[in-house]
Amino acid sequence: MNDEQTQDLEDLSPAPEDNLPAVHDPDVFWDSLAVAVPDEAQLADAKVISATRDHPAHAAFDMLRTRLLQALSDNGWTRVAVTAPTRGCGSSFVTLNLAYAAARLENTRTVVMDLDLRAPSLGAMLNIEATDDMTDYLSGEIAPEDFLIATQRNLAFGLSAGPADNSAEMFQATMTGDVLDELGDLLEPDLVLFDMPPALEYDDVLAFLPYVDAVLVVAGGGVTSAEEVTKVEQILSEVKPILGVMLNKADGPVSY
Repeated sequence: MNDEQTQDLEDLSPAPEDNLPAVHDPDVFWDSLAVAVPDEAQLADAKVISATRDHPAHAAFDMLRTRLLQALSDNGWTRVAVTAPTRGCGSSFVTLNLAYAAARLENTRTVVMDLDLRAPSLGAMLNIEATDDMTDYLSGEIAPEDFLIATQRNLAFGLSAGPADNSAEMFQATMTGDVLDELGDLLEPDLVLFDMPPALEYDDVLAFLPYVDAVLVVAGGGVTSAEEVTKVEQILSEVKPILGVMLNKADGPVSY
């Protein structure tokens, strides 16, 4: 074998292991997130009944969690927008309880994003101080590991320190989609819940729908009219599937 043939074989040999790209491990990324754990009193004040299961209504959220995860698994989906026709229906309350119900499944990773940017509330409900604005994160100015906050090993939140009046425009920017795709690649969540503003009051929800797989609508007992539910279903179902309408503020949360 001559020197030229030897060189050819060397060119075909595998690269040294230290030159191979690092294998991404989502567990390592989750472990790198900042941690803030709300105490039980704070969760009780926020009516996050799914965290402790002391209230009998937690069973309704367990049922919703299981049906939701089954529907997502059947379709290969992960992203769900949670909205309501108008304010006062309790969509943030439903989002938090559904998130904590899902997080009780040890092998289910859940991420919650507070995208009601006109009036972000999840941080206050959990008594977790958000140090950055969601707009900066969606603009790609903050790395996900510096923005997200874990409340337990398989539950993380994206919170906003302040409101924004240009949320609909931001949602339609290309960078928003890129940032959310990066989040999915790094954390590999099984469920991503987006707490959205009211669907009938702003165009934020419509602007954001291209980034989600489906929608959960929360109607408020004594707050939402049948006409409002019908209008929301007509508007949103033209863009994305509606997983269901959940009646809140009745004797207990009920889906139908």
